[in-house]
Amino acid sequence: MAIKWEKIYDFNLHGNEPQQIHSVRTIEVNEKRICLARLPEGYFAIDDRCPHAGARLGMGKCDNHGNVICPVHRYRYDVKTGKGLQGDFVNTYPTETRKDGVYIGFKKNWWWPF
Repeated sequence: MAIKWEKIYDFNLHGNEPQQIHSVRTIEVNEKRICLARLPEGYFAIDDRCPHAGARLGMGKCDNHGNVICPVHRYRYDVKTGKGLQGDFVNTYPTETRKDGVYIGFKKNWWWPF
């Protein structure tokens, strides 16, 4: 399956450090809310909705172990794998840091008539 890459940060517009390390935020890309986390190793993207109670993960915090902490019930999700410490999970999205900015990848749905 092919991936469609969307630029979420443009270094010319937002600077080379558009988000602090160990921070999370909610972004909207293609009408989808994504929780974007920044760790020392780079940017990571997961669904913004906590599967437990529906809270927006981008309004939570990021701990030093790379977990997003839900702002409502403190559930934790690994931003690299999407796995919750409680046994559930959230979807992850690939990210790339390129020379001109940060990109997030979405699977393209292909329809092939043959």
